[in-house]
Amino acid sequence: MRLLLLFISIIITFSINAQFPKFEIGGLARSLSQSSHLDEKDTINNDVSQDFNIVFDLAIKGSLNKHVSLYSELRMGSNLEVFDTSSSYLNLRRILIFGDLNKSFSFEIGDIDLKMTPFTLWNSNQEGNINESVLFSNFRDIQNYENFNNENYWRRQGASLFGNISLSKKDSLNYKIFGTREIASNEISIPDVFMYGGNISYLNKSFSFGINHLDLFTNNKGILLDTNLHNHVVSSKSSLKFNNIELSSELGISKRTNSSLLSSNNKWIDGEFMSFDFKTNFLKKLVLTLNYRSVSDDFSSPGAQTKRINYAMAPNLFPLVDNSSINREIIASDIVSDITFFRSASFYNRNIDYYLDAFNPVIGVSKPYGISTPNRQGISSMIEYSDSSNIFYIQGKASFLNDLTGEGVLEKRKYFTYSLSSNIFINKLLDYEKIILINGGFNYSNAKRNHSPDIFVQNVDFNNSILDLGLELEIIKNLHLLYGYKSINAQGLDYLSVRDDNFTISSFHKIEINMNQNISSIGLKYDFTKKSSLILNYQNIRCNYEKSELSFIINQFFILAQIKF
Repeated sequence: MRLLLLFISIIITFSINAQFPKFEIGGLARSLSQSSHLDEKDTINNDVSQDFNIVFDLAIKGSLNKHVSLYSELRMGSNLEVFDTSSSYLNLRRILIFGDLNKSFSFEIGDIDLKMTPFTLWNSNQEGNINESVLFSNFRDIQNYENFNNENYWRRQGASLFGNISLSKKDSLNYKIFGTREIASNEISIPDVFMYGGNISYLNKSFSFGINHLDLFTNNKGILLDTNLHNHVVSSKSSLKFNNIELSSELGISKRTNSSLLSSNNKWIDGEFMSFDFKTNFLKKLVLTLNYRSVSDDFSSPGAQTKRINYAMAPNLFPLVDNSSINREIIASDIVSDITFFRSASFYNRNIDYYLDAFNPVIGVSKPYGISTPNRQGISSMIEYSDSSNIFYIQGKASFLNDLTGEGVLEKRKYFTYSLSSNIFINKLLDYEKIILINGGFNYSNAKRNHSPDIFVQNVDFNNSILDLGLELEIIKNLHLLYGYKSINAQGLDYLSVRDDNFTISSFHKIEINMNQNISSIGLKYDFTKKSSLILNYQNIRCNYEKSELSFIINQFFILAQIKF
């Protein structure tokens, strides 16, 4: 009720303001129904799952005066399984006060979006996506919306000040400072966790240079646990452009401590990184990018290394399989289509964690924390091409990385990864007005490390591959036949490092995996307008673990209706 009254008061405020009577209203309505069941060979209980939800998000944006504006999102939702008003809810998805005090000074207070660089503050994309089909990417867009994953921004609660200062017609200074509260104290054992940071950059047409700083720290006042966490990351970023060539670099350090304030031995752990990029554009349609980076094993950057997926949690859909006897892990289908509108049940992570999150080696081990993954050194490349008519697009990537330091042994792993993805609009090739799109991608990665026979440690040899295929066929106007296929395979042996809260490797977790996941999906989509659609979708999921002799099959049926305004 308080949220509704707040929203009504906002509308009244806008309406009675004589100088600024205008405001904008937008939002979306979404209805998602799903029915899932395990294969009949794997059923004692909980073999059927049904969920019916409808949400309505109302957004209001308006000006309080010439300097201050407000944006807010109100969510109304309900579970449609039975008529029960207790299943309905009302909450505030976002509230933001923002404005421009002058040409060089702007501010935001409330639910703000923040990012800096991939080594300082960066929300890396989920793994397991190599140019997915429309069916999968549509669900992934919903996941990103529900979890506030807007590109590589982190949605935080706090305040920021930013602006642009013009030095001349060609030169300017950009700046931004911000502060957020990451974790609220329980006043017993969990301290408040805060984050602050900022950057300043000099820009002109051909050259830029900037400094970035971020600190994640605890405030232990008022709690019984005596802890002192500080994690600083400082970097310098520069770029130079001439003709069709762009050179850029980022160099930085991290300083981390997590020790008692009463201790006389408060150790700071220092890490560093460097990254250099070369980019050139041939004929405006062919783009080549090369990168060299070196990231030390002690480099700690929570804002860039935190993962979107909390792999320590169990999936919501059928967490027990094999006649309810085995706990299953989160797989690719969960990441894509296990959509929950209730925060407490989501395994999507919205927090910035001050420790390294667990990751799923099935999806790959070469860079589980993006390009800021610690203890990596090597070269990566990417080439992109699209024709002038946008009929054909292709992208290829390859990387050759290795450990900077041996983990538990003197030898170092070597990582090789390559990927290829493409879109082909067959209808444009045939000069046909209705959409015929074929898209897909393939990614392969390998980690190897050979050991001396006298240390009695098995050799590391771990392989991972991901295949994505998609088809979109417009049967009649606005009616589309959609098909999607995803296959993930992983096999081999590796030793994954386990780090404590001090970012020190404390142990190793041996993994031996031989498994495959396959998702086949087919659906129909009807576009009523450019902003409203209905999707009927059937999905078959097959997962097989040969080492544990575990296998299961899940069948799902979705009805998704969406309206944006």
